[in-house]
Amino acid sequence: MPLDLTPLERAAETAGLAGLRARVVPHDRRRAWWFRWDQGELRVSERVLDLCPPAEASALLVDSIVLRRRMARVWTTSIVALLVLTAVSIWAQSAGSWVARPAFVALGCAVVGHFVRAGRARIQADDEAVRLLGDPVPLVRGFNLMNHEELRVGPWRSKARPDLHRRAERLARLHRLREAPEPNERLRAARARVLHDA
Repeated sequence: MPLDLTPLERAAETAGLAGLRARVVPHDRRRAWWFRWDQGELRVSERVLDLCPPAEASALLVDSIVLRRRMARVWTTSIVALLVLTAVSIWAQSAGSWVARPAFVALGCAVVGHFVRAGRARIQADDEAVRLLGDPVPLVRGFNLMNHEELRVGPWRSKARPDLHRRAERLARLHRLREAPEPNERLRAARARVLHDA
């Protein structure tokens, strides 16, 4: 029986990409992507479907779409700023102007600023995805399920997305998902009280 990918197609529509047709593609261990889309097609890595139930996979897709949109803006502004500052730096250096040193400092600041804005874009994308989904739980669960993904190139291995745990923790704190103790924690607390009273 073929896999039902309509929840992912609906999730893409929720994030502003209507009309995509989803299909499963083999997992690529050398790349950290879970979803790709272009020209009406949504390609879903089979690894996401192996690890995540439909609600969590849909939440990850919404987050990926929003994040890609925000990162495109970050990259556009960074490239423009770097090109302008590089041109000014080269001109000032060749002209022997006093502007050369401040221009090179500004160029370094622009590089640092890119990484700061990229980190902020991830946070904003997570928040926007939660607003679109109406519930943070599937996204937090999805991050936690995919947190163990590895990139493998020959003998070299590393975490595919090392930022996922921090992002899941932030959402859990922000939306107070851990205020009620887990059932096992309640049981442990009850046992501790019984042992203490005895």
